[in-house]
Amino acid sequence: MPKPSCTILVADDDDFIRDDLGDLLGKNPEYNVLYSKTAKETWETISAQPVNLVLLDLKFPDAQDLALLRRIRQERPGTEIVVLSSQTENVTQIVEAIKWGAYDFVAKPFSPAELANRIAKALQLQRLRNAHDLLVRELSGKHSVSSLIGPSASMNAVRNTISRVADLDGCVLVEGASGTGKELVARAIHFEGKRRDQPFVVVNCAAIPDSLVESTLFGHRKGAFTGAIENARGKFEAAGSGTVFLDEIGEMPLAQQAALLRVLEYKTFTRIGETQERECAARILLATNRDLREEVSRGRFREDLYYRIRVATIEIPPLASRAEDIPYLVAHYCERLSSEMGRSPVVPSEEVLQLFKAYDWPGNVRELKNLLEGIIMLLDPSQTVIEESSIPLDLLACGAEPATGNLSQKERAQKRDLIKALRLANGNHSRAARILKCHRNTVRTRIRSFGLSRFSVEDADEDEASAID
Repeated sequence: MPKPSCTILVADDDDFIRDDLGDLLGKNPEYNVLYSKTAKETWETISAQPVNLVLLDLKFPDAQDLALLRRIRQERPGTEIVVLSSQTENVTQIVEAIKWGAYDFVAKPFSPAELANRIAKALQLQRLRNAHDLLVRELSGKHSVSSLIGPSASMNAVRNTISRVADLDGCVLVEGASGTGKELVARAIHFEGKRRDQPFVVVNCAAIPDSLVESTLFGHRKGAFTGAIENARGKFEAAGSGTVFLDEIGEMPLAQQAALLRVLEYKTFTRIGETQERECAARILLATNRDLREEVSRGRFREDLYYRIRVATIEIPPLASRAEDIPYLVAHYCERLSSEMGRSPVVPSEEVLQLFKAYDWPGNVRELKNLLEGIIMLLDPSQTVIEESSIPLDLLACGAEPATGNLSQKERAQKRDLIKALRLANGNHSRAARILKCHRNTVRTRIRSFGLSRFSVEDADEDEASAID
């Protein structure tokens, strides 16, 4: 016999009603049926254990009308309520019960089939709500401020700012180079705030053709332009009371910026082809990798829009400026990517970590994640440590600059060739010199100049040097 999966409380002071409902519900092995005959007993039962559904009579001698229902909805919002009402019940009171959150009502005397149907629908609604709440909790955890990894002072400042602005309604502009995690910050603002259970709608302004910007954002009416074969909602309408995230706002065409400014100023928009104004209830977050002040000076971004969106700003530092965060990011991605690929967890060697710290990461965190994904994908399944031999030559060639400053293009090529030769020669300087067709002393000089002391290996055969010049 299957174990009961739902607990239903029959709360009615009529002995015959309780007996009839007990006989009906007892036929379903999935239901665990409890009974109460007073308001006090009902609340004690609900307080003592989880109850999925209450079949609730509105009138108890020891409670005012609707008082018990209101208490259940306020203190046990996850419990569904189906009201049991007699034919003489005040209709206004039933309507009030529905307003207070009762799922439905069933008139006495009830039809067994009808009651069973109402109960099944109420429990289905509860399952859907629970699944939704679980999804919101998982997304909130995944996109919370804790998802922004790194103990550096600059990242602590970012997390602190997110916590301050999350529950507010004003615009927030997220600034940072490509790959720094601007969308992660925007999602953290949304899921840390009061709109977390509402939609989070992303709009990549750089990916929308100029002619479709307003239709994408505000929607259109059927026949408003060629190809508009039906009415369509825009992103602002789809977001409802959630959040619209306008990524790469600096890419929005100048001609469409005025329409966005109006939404920000008046919280209204109009579908293309309509005259009716619609309310924008969504919060608006924006991001850019451009210097918008410079864009304003060049006439590519409206000055009034710039000052309207620069209400609160969060600047994400480039990865190269927070090297202390790199070990934490590497550990996070190694664990996550290994799990996704169904393999044993991998960790970087200390030499690889030092290389990562020395590299300038022009692609920022996105580049680090993609690099690790490629490395782990190609690792032997039995290998659990990322060694230097797995690191691309381009990264090795850029990993450590000489003390004199940045490398020229010619020097980078020399460094890349030197690393390749040293690898082929297993670190033997004389053999590397033979591969490069230069003197062994040239190899040693370049090793020192390029900061490649890790390749300093004693020559296996010093006599090889005499064959190289």
